[in-house]
Amino acid sequence: MSGLYSWSRFAGRTLAAASGIEGAPTKLIFVVTKRCHSRCVYCDIWKVKDTPGGLDNELSLDEVRSFARANSFLQWIDFTGGEPTDRPDFVEVIQAFSESCPDLMLVHFPTNGIATKRIRETVATLRQTVRARLVVTVSIDGPPELNDRLRGIRNDFAHAIDSFAAVRREIGVENTYVGMTLHGHTGSCGRTTSQLVEDTFAAINAALAERGEPLIGWGEFHLNIPHFSQHYYGNQSAHADDGFGGPAHRAEIAAAIEATAARAKTGASLAMRGIERIYRSEARRYLATGRTKITCSALLSTSYLSEKGDVYPCTIWDKPLGNIRNTGFALMPLIEAARRDGVRAEVVAGKCPNCWTPCEAYPAIMASPLRSAVALVTG
Repeated sequence: MSGLYSWSRFAGRTLAAASGIEGAPTKLIFVVTKRCHSRCVYCDIWKVKDTPGGLDNELSLDEVRSFARANSFLQWIDFTGGEPTDRPDFVEVIQAFSESCPDLMLVHFPTNGIATKRIRETVATLRQTVRARLVVTVSIDGPPELNDRLRGIRNDFAHAIDSFAAVRREIGVENTYVGMTLHGHTGSCGRTTSQLVEDTFAAINAALAERGEPLIGWGEFHLNIPHFSQHYYGNQSAHADDGFGGPAHRAEIAAAIEATAARAKTGASLAMRGIERIYRSEARRYLATGRTKITCSALLSTSYLSEKGDVYPCTIWDKPLGNIRNTGFALMPLIEAARRDGVRAEVVAGKCPNCWTPCEAYPAIMASPLRSAVALVTG
């Protein structure tokens, strides 16, 4: 189908979701593997590979193809991990959805940037074989020394910069981002979070300049706020208290987001800059209150699939809904059952753990145009 037709279908289904019509979701968050060679101090996904049987029973490529055929309505897929490119058949996984989902418009995956050659080759192949828009986010969580310590890999910063530059050359500036998560950095580096963000941005551009690469603008630099989830990150038990480092660090994160909001945003599309503005506005509200004014779209326009076929409402809520191996790989029976059982109603009522992770925030912004507009004006 033509790109214009797919976009019009997406807009129609998004408006239907905004009206509360419970159709098929447009977006899937798919954990393709828990393999990961990072050793991040704030995420325990990487520990799964060292657990007996931890990587067993992941969906095979044939099962992924069956799932893609059974859910051809999907239009936007976040392929995540672990490190997605650590899955040997990662390219074939994405190609399976490209072949079976005629309206597929957007494919996104984050990467730790460690294996530059493999990441570049992956992106180059996908550019040639997948018709959807490809978006890649490279994770960098501080200047070189701090980033390497937080992510547990020597020279991680250098590898990530090399991967960012290589990917950007393949897919273009607009679709390549740096993602920085504002965890409890400041206690170990003697800087405020705002200073740390500034220093990280400067360090990235210094490294790019040293390589003769174009610099990034603030529009290519996305700030994430930390989240905790047992079924996804495996880090809930380690952060059973506030999880953000207490109210003072919440305020520091909010101040950093406020400071970057004032920066001139170049290097991203107008639409993306608008979405980012709403994201930042509601992130500040979430940090202060634990809530946002925008209703999450989990089980309405978004869904989540684990590497072993388990379906959850989202990346955060540890509430299993069933396994696609028991439904002929169809997603809708599990989503419809969850809706009938009141799980979606709990999300609307704010009885879920509540979050403002980009995986759920961006679709929620799109599915709540009026509330998003109000949040933008009043935020």
